[in-house]
Amino acid sequence: MLFLKELESNLTVSKLMELCFEHPNFKDYCSVIRTKKGEVLESLSPTGTKVYFVLSGIYGMIVEKDAELEEENCKESIIRFLQKGDNFGLYHLFYDEWSPHVSMQSLGHGEVMKVDSNFLFSIFDKVDQNNFFMVKVMSEELREAHAFAKLSFLKKEERIRKTILKCAQTLGTFSDNGILLPREVTQEVLARYTNTSREYVAHTLTHLIKEEIIRNRPKPLLVMDKNRL
Repeated sequence: MLFLKELESNLTVSKLMELCFEHPNFKDYCSVIRTKKGEVLESLSPTGTKVYFVLSGIYGMIVEKDAELEEENCKESIIRFLQKGDNFGLYHLFYDEWSPHVSMQSLGHGEVMKVDSNFLFSIFDKVDQNNFFMVKVMSEELREAHAFAKLSFLKKEERIRKTILKCAQTLGTFSDNGILLPREVTQEVLARYTNTSREYVAHTLTHLIKEEIIRNRPKPLLVMDKNRL
């Protein structure tokens, strides 16, 4: 059996971004884009497949809405959070035929680097011929998918609790009083990630505030006791 820890690659996402920035043809195949809250980015475009690297801000990977949900004017579900150093669309490069069912949405103001997929292939050919880096990218995607799948089996309140904990651990900022969540993590965002209503999220947050597990004044949310989430 081959273990991921046995695969060696000097290439990281940060190094890959650096190689793009330093490439003499950067302006021909790459661009830096500033995004506003709600703006949606697609990997598949008329000019080819694009890959996005997050430079700043918080983004969500969202799934396509069904026709029924479209009529009800429901928000798209969020299946993963992305922050600085993360990427969107990288693993799609190795699909023979890929029809995207997910997009990337800015949850606030942010900045991304958009890169042409063929340009990235030319870099991989030089620095990662054995695809060890991409194996690790795929393994990370698989871990995230498993974590999201496990969340779906929990009851509604438990899903919200675990999501707040996840956001605190991966997106939060440590302070003397606890862990501050980004302002982008709103009740609506929590509802979209946990497949619950905004009203139920508000009800759960009120309960957690009374239990002194979290605090919402002043904003943003502050996790005071992560061990009870």
